[in-house]
Amino acid sequence: MIYPAEMHKVTIGIHHRYAGTFLQAIHEAGIIELTPISEGEHLLHLVTPVEREEIRQAIAAAQSRTERAVEVLTDQNNGERGRIAAFFLPEKRDPVNVSEKTPQECLDAAAQSNPLIEDVLLKRTRLSAINEQLLRLGEEEQHLLLYATLSDTLPPPEEKQFLTIRAGLIPGGECEDVALLLWEEGIENAVAASVCRFQEEGMVALVVSHRTAADRVDSLLRSRAFADFQFGWRTGNVAGALRSVGQEREALKREREEINESLDTIRKQKYQQLFGLAEELRLAREQIDASARAGRTRDLRLYTGWIRRRDIPTLEKIGEDSAGGTLIYRSIPGTDGDADVPVSYAHPFWLRPFETLTSTFARPRYREVDPTIFLAPVLVITFGIMLGDAGYGLCLAILSLMLLAGPARAPGSTRDLGWVLLACSLSGIVFGILQGGFFGDLFPAYLGMAVPFARVDPLTNPLAILTAALIFGIAHLNVGLGIAGYMNLKDGKTGEMIKKQGLWFAIQPCAAILLFSFFGWAEFSQALILASGFGAAACAIMIIITEGPLGFFSITGFLGDWLSYTRILALALATAGIAMTVNILAGMIWSIHPVLVVVAIIFAIAGHAANLVLQALGGFIHALRLQYVEFFGTFYQGGGRAFSPFAADRVATRLLEDDT
Repeated sequence: MIYPAEMHKVTIGIHHRYAGTFLQAIHEAGIIELTPISEGEHLLHLVTPVEREEIRQAIAAAQSRTERAVEVLTDQNNGERGRIAAFFLPEKRDPVNVSEKTPQECLDAAAQSNPLIEDVLLKRTRLSAINEQLLRLGEEEQHLLLYATLSDTLPPPEEKQFLTIRAGLIPGGECEDVALLLWEEGIENAVAASVCRFQEEGMVALVVSHRTAADRVDSLLRSRAFADFQFGWRTGNVAGALRSVGQEREALKREREEINESLDTIRKQKYQQLFGLAEELRLAREQIDASARAGRTRDLRLYTGWIRRRDIPTLEKIGEDSAGGTLIYRSIPGTDGDADVPVSYAHPFWLRPFETLTSTFARPRYREVDPTIFLAPVLVITFGIMLGDAGYGLCLAILSLMLLAGPARAPGSTRDLGWVLLACSLSGIVFGILQGGFFGDLFPAYLGMAVPFARVDPLTNPLAILTAALIFGIAHLNVGLGIAGYMNLKDGKTGEMIKKQGLWFAIQPCAAILLFSFFGWAEFSQALILASGFGAAACAIMIIITEGPLGFFSITGFLGDWLSYTRILALALATAGIAMTVNILAGMIWSIHPVLVVVAIIFAIAGHAANLVLQALGGFIHALRLQYVEFFGTFYQGGGRAFSPFAADRVATRLLEDDT
């Protein structure tokens, strides 16, 4: 929990007869990060790299097609239920029970489902074509309606031998006489008719010209951004063409509805089957790729990779159960600080959601102190104080529970952030009660009673919160310095510890005595004050000597980091102050006339909603900033590489246990 999990570099050998079953077993267990055998230079002269199986390309193609079909059916479900409902209340499906399959068996299963997949993809292609046709018909209908203002008879769809006919729209602007424009340009072998529509629509124009004047007419129309009407191959009168467009549209809509009904039926009956097949194909492809990382001899199949020390007994059991007891291995512990060693967190379940926040800044290096155990409680507590309103905390708790029950149901960073939000919202409720905030001063202003168990009101007693924030801030910074000092001592860097941390531990009590004495907060003997002055000056000089001229800015920077914790009070005051202002304004609206009570309630809800979003976002960002900038800056470097085990991570399928 304080350090990342202990990692071992492992070299594994099994009899080649069990290569397939062993690879499947470690894939399901997800305990090893496999590395290419070519990276083990000491093994290259002993083994031959395994070549990737030819079936891999066929499996990848089948996987791609199956995943596209699943995506089509998923979109079908989202469209039927609505995007918002599908996001907040995703459909829960039980995994499909499957048995272990070889890559060839997975490919055979895909071949059996190929007619269904082909049917789904063809239907999707046809739906796209129908939607494009409906858009085109809409444009044709609009063009026909515009053209009808000029003539009842459509121009011929094909060009005549001697005439060119152009019908279209000149975009909005000043309506010009097209016939006059032709005369001004000296184009005699052309006639035109035009109708000025609303300014935003533009002007409908029909130009008939002799072919000898076609180029000059075209140049003139282009200069006016003329857009030709599209009537397809329709002829006759406009009314008949409009009826034809309507009939085509209705026929396409009926076809689209039939296709959607068919896809919906397939989704209800076959979705989970295709989803599971896509997952099995993915796992088969991953196993083929993993096998290509191995090496072989006449009888052995060799693998190299990284494993957590706690997972070595699991590896041994897999060797007994899936490798016929032929497994041999050698494990070597990773070296502290080695950038090649992957990093895996070692947290209890309640701390795991906060791993995302640590990784967002930087994953710790191997065997570096993991700051997540310090980040989690401080983030939750400081956010709660900054929010400081039980009503707002209750709203956030409801929102976080909705997320966890809906879009954040599946494991991942979204779910982690949902749990973090829930923890922060509960903290907001607790500190909101202690600070007497429930939608601002709603209780005393409208109910005539104080919030039960209220102890400190940031608006009436800000000094108490400010004092607590500064005390907490200096303690928080010193915890970071203490961690850095411990790491230096652990690495045998005593001199570095004295220069980088010891001087700061020495200067702080000296500065505190001088500060308390100057402001009269405490009384000290003159000798102690004098000694503190000499001590603070000596430490400051040593800091400047060890760090150079920039040492002065280190001193002011440390002071700035400490004072940065006053933002805890600032955010608490902002939440309470704005909430109280919303309540006052809502009360003023209500007092104008009883009829305006509805307006007052709407204003109060909107105002508190805006304040909740603003303060929740601000509180989380500032609470996280205190970790990333002030606290992490005292000791944390980060830069570790994430441990990426060869893991199946099944979602759509559940592997049946083999009872034999």
